[in-house]
Amino acid sequence: MRRDKLYTIVLAAIVTLLATPCMLSAQSNKIEEQRKRVEQFKKDVENTKKEVANLKKEKSSASERISALDKQVSTRSKYIKEVERELQLVKEDIAEIKALIDSLGRELNNNREVYGEAVRTAYRNYRQSNDNNYLFSAQSLTDAAYRMARIQHIADSRRVLADTIELQSAAYDLKHAELDKRRSELDSVTRSLEKERKALQNDRDEAQRSYNQLSKKEKKAITRQREQQKQLDNAVAELSKLTKGNKVGGSFSSKTSNLNLPVVGGEIAKSSGATATITGAKGAEVRSIYEGLVMRVEKNSSTSHYAVFIAYGEYLSVYTNVSGVTVKAGDKVKRDQKIGSVGLGVDHTGKQYAYVQFAIHDTRAGRQISVIDFFKKK
Repeated sequence: MRRDKLYTIVLAAIVTLLATPCMLSAQSNKIEEQRKRVEQFKKDVENTKKEVANLKKEKSSASERISALDKQVSTRSKYIKEVERELQLVKEDIAEIKALIDSLGRELNNNREVYGEAVRTAYRNYRQSNDNNYLFSAQSLTDAAYRMARIQHIADSRRVLADTIELQSAAYDLKHAELDKRRSELDSVTRSLEKERKALQNDRDEAQRSYNQLSKKEKKAITRQREQQKQLDNAVAELSKLTKGNKVGGSFSSKTSNLNLPVVGGEIAKSSGATATITGAKGAEVRSIYEGLVMRVEKNSSTSHYAVFIAYGEYLSVYTNVSGVTVKAGDKVKRDQKIGSVGLGVDHTGKQYAYVQFAIHDTRAGRQISVIDFFKKK
């Protein structure tokens, strides 16, 4: 092999894929972030399960238990979607790692072939005294010095190539180990997903059995409630997109605390953590807990009360069962500003009471968050 050709091949061979672990760091970060989301949704599922268990223990009305079961079905469905997203990310990561392993393998094999040829060429030069002939044929001392430096450089390049092959081999083994780890994660997530799908079907079956035991009047009320909840969920999903980039009330966060209850003189009668039922005196004012932007005011045709959606930055709050609404979409409201009055309703015993249901959605995370910690402790 010609000396200049060997020189070119050796220099090209030492360009490696050793920086490639960084290429996958972004994908790995996505998986970790998604895993945190999955864990949070898993906690939501556990909370709704506790709520259902408590209602059974307290022997609450069938309609309350079904409402809680419906919520459990909805929460578990969202959890499954998050797990499915994690599964997809792991699959994508596996595909990228496999592609990288293939690329590393090809580069490694090529470098080994080049190194083998370089060693064979060096041996032939040694046996045939080519290096000595190359040096002694120099035209001057300067030319001889240049040729000596070139011989040394090629020898150094062979050592660099040998080190490169060793590092590439280590990287190749490392990526195989990472691939095995991801495949193990894939199996774990797949089993978890299958388990949750079975649990979801069990939740649905339990809700259906409880529903079948209701009277016609109760079934009608539950059906209407389910339709209203679906409309509310759709409205939240739609408005969550519109809150993106909202600056009004942008200082609000999940760590905000020491706020007043939205019902003046009210108290939290019931809470699942994510949604609170706040009771108060008949006609009590309903106030915005924080400065924000009114996104929508929606009337409930069956109760003639309203749902008021107010964005605090990219957090979306929902006040339902509000009467005498005093704001409209597009209004900017101040903290503790009146937005209406509590609406009347009937509990499962037939007793009339005044209440507002309140919830906050983290639109960036795509989930409801606990409302209890936002308010002043008595």
